[in-house]
Amino acid sequence: MSACAECGFTYGALPRQEIAPAMETYGRELAARLSGPPERLTARRQFEEWSPLEYACHVRDVLLMQRDRLFVALVEDEPSFKPMYREQRVGFDRYNQQPTAAVAAQLVMATALAAHAFSGLEGEQWDRPLIYGFPEPTRRDIEWVGHHTLHEMTHHLADIDRILGAG
Repeated sequence: MSACAECGFTYGALPRQEIAPAMETYGRELAARLSGPPERLTARRQFEEWSPLEYACHVRDVLLMQRDRLFVALVEDEPSFKPMYREQRVGFDRYNQQPTAAVAAQLVMATALAAHAFSGLEGEQWDRPLIYGFPEPTRRDIEWVGHHTLHEMTHHLADIDRILGAG
């Protein structure tokens, strides 16, 4: 996976040292989108498309998951990760019933934690190998995880903007 045909994100286009600052920027932008009326933020235009709040909750959980994966990859040799069960989490965690202000604050916090973890990486740590299960189990490195995390953030920010702009 080198580029996303849907959103145009290109893996590796950003230097390593810019991953954490970019996360902070996108995290603030995502949190800012949750300031609208709750009924607009929880509405699904189509059954299979998440609401803006559901996308924001997903990004929050991705950030926390990726931070944990980063730490495991720094300790274990070539760890393999189970999927996060993104579709199931939407229902299990009742994403659409969470208070938007709380999710915005949690998104800022999760972004800060993930950005802090990535900003502390040095040299060969970026190259530590792992087996990442998306889109299929593939040998990756921590730098790829950083880029993939940014992709999740930018892609879903675009999803939210598309939905809110259509409203």
